[in-house]
Amino acid sequence: MPASAPDGTPAEGEASASVANLSDTPLPVQARLLASIIRDLPEGVLVADRKGRLLLVNAAGRRIIGPATGPSRHGDAAAVVVGFHLPDGVTPFPVEQLPLACALRGETVAGAQIFVRNQWVPEGVWLSVDGTPWTDEAGLVLGGVVVFRDVTDGKRSAMRVQHLSSAVEQTADSVMITETNGTIVYVNPAFELTTGYSRTETMGETPRLLRSGRHEPGHYRQLWKTLLAGGVFRGTLVNRKKNGELFHAEQTIAPIRAGGGETTHFVSVSRDITARLKAEHDQIEMEMGREVQRRLYPHKPARIPGMDAAGTVVSVEAMCGDYFDHFPMSDGCLGLAVGDVSGHGISSSLIMVQTRACLRSLALTCSDAGEVLHRLNEILVSDLSVERFVTLLLASLDLASRTLVYSNAGHLPGYLLDHRGEIRERLASTGTPLGLFAGRQFPASRAVAVDPGDIVVLFTDGITESRAPGGEEFGTERALDFIKTHRAEPAREIAEGACRAARRFAGRAPQLDDMTVFICKLGAMG
Repeated sequence: MPASAPDGTPAEGEASASVANLSDTPLPVQARLLASIIRDLPEGVLVADRKGRLLLVNAAGRRIIGPATGPSRHGDAAAVVVGFHLPDGVTPFPVEQLPLACALRGETVAGAQIFVRNQWVPEGVWLSVDGTPWTDEAGLVLGGVVVFRDVTDGKRSAMRVQHLSSAVEQTADSVMITETNGTIVYVNPAFELTTGYSRTETMGETPRLLRSGRHEPGHYRQLWKTLLAGGVFRGTLVNRKKNGELFHAEQTIAPIRAGGGETTHFVSVSRDITARLKAEHDQIEMEMGREVQRRLYPHKPARIPGMDAAGTVVSVEAMCGDYFDHFPMSDGCLGLAVGDVSGHGISSSLIMVQTRACLRSLALTCSDAGEVLHRLNEILVSDLSVERFVTLLLASLDLASRTLVYSNAGHLPGYLLDHRGEIRERLASTGTPLGLFAGRQFPASRAVAVDPGDIVVLFTDGITESRAPGGEEFGTERALDFIKTHRAEPAREIAEGACRAARRFAGRAPQLDDMTVFICKLGAMG
């Protein structure tokens, strides 16, 4: 009989004979051979008797889930349960459902997923566990055998793939994956939503189905040349949706490489920027429109001896419906005007431009303020919709006779202040707003004498109705008090300062309406 090795394990020949005919090998040799095999297995092995007492746990088992898997002082297999969780990684694994417990009941378990986290494996480890009953020749259950393997790397890799897949599925950007020949193999829900093509409709197709015809063939040749050379394409493409609608896509296309570095697929990530480009275009047009409108206001004080006239507008939006002006009238008088179109924004600004053009034109042929407003009303009634109107105060200042005559079409009252800043005349409304009713008359006031040092004050309700956070309005009294206090300053500084004062009064409350102040200071005349 071959000799054994010094450590008691079978000698080479003995081991070979044992493997060849293990049943004929003496039991001590079999035991040593099996112990050696179990010891060196990379999988964890746990054996318990039918009462659940641990008989054996190999080194791999202790290495994988910690020394808690060793027999306790009482030999109780319950020690194995420490830190065992269901696949959610949080819920404790029920003891009666553990593979060992099932094996002790005579049940076989294959591939059970268990997450273990305890003081020995604080980062946690994922196990795939098999449980098998240990039976004698008669089939009587003697205990249970559990074999488990660490599948953490694979599990975490699968979870990363799952998370990535979930992110791709839920992202708002369109994602498309194609083979190197351009065949589409994947699109995410955002792609379906953006293009109108369903996933079924795109599979097997190529990105040509999105072509808009807005790019030259050379554009696409350069794109593919970049990709096939291993580069990344970044650019903006004009694509076409299923319904024929064009859209602009900010697109990045990159190669997907295998482990060896060869390109296997291309991934395209794109974002519909049509709305953004339109907003940018609209903003540019708005700024251009705002600049055009600002040029329509008198941008320099009136250059008339003995008079300083200037105004300012602070709009809510880029363009507004507030209006102030000074211009010559047919009889040589100076027209002073302030107006307010209902609403604000682009539509109001267009009405303001029309009102300004008509008013200036009428003033060159008619010197009566009331008649000018009458004729202007007839024009606006025919042009404006029923919900739009214009309030306007027009004053005719005769520098030769030192008098002022005005007509007010539903506008906020203007004021004539004396050299001390006290109210000499209130320029109240004399008719309805313009554009509402045809045939209306707008009586002109009597001639009001003006003296050196007097100030004509015209403004819109955006000033007086500017509200503090508590709801209190700035009001006419505060506006006139500010002008009175600063009456010695130039007209432009008074107008701009009044607007700033109204905004300071409002604090952090949002500006709700356009604000306009027009100041005309009278010096020595004639």
